[in-house]
Amino acid sequence: MTAAERHAMLTAEDDVLLRDCDLIMQKGTGNGGQKINKTSSAVRLRHRPTGIAVSANEERSQFRNRHIAFRKLRYEIALQIRADDFSLSGEAFECLPAPSPSNHARLIPWAAALFDRLAASDFDLVKTAELCGVSTSQLEHVLRKYPQLWRSFSEAGNRIKQNGGVPD
Repeated sequence: MTAAERHAMLTAEDDVLLRDCDLIMQKGTGNGGQKINKTSSAVRLRHRPTGIAVSANEERSQFRNRHIAFRKLRYEIALQIRADDFSLSGEAFECLPAPSPSNHARLIPWAAALFDRLAASDFDLVKTAELCGVSTSQLEHVLRKYPQLWRSFSEAGNRIKQNGGVPD
């Protein structure tokens, strides 16, 4: 997948992204009292082109859970799918200032670009910080600011260590 194709997926409206997804409504679990057993408010999405599946049952509203599931799907695409045409000599990337956690329209494409650079440097913070023109501590601070990004970064680094320093 090219960077442009991934960017189009990450910035597409929910209805456009839904065309490539299997949407499953199911009964949720957790808080909600008796209502939780009567309505199918939980949402599960499976993105056919990437195979990524996410679910949302945080809210009692199916509409709200659907919105949350699409946001989760975009995050997972950004964190897991690398651009085939990525090159370190490509477009400029501003690591700092990092987008606001509430600005998903900017945060998700930014996270995808950051993870392209992390992957290109085998998830080495020092190398990636050099690529981004920031200090290692600044990059670590940015990643830790977003728990989902930090978790994905840590998991990728652990996989590389388990493979003897070879990326997946």
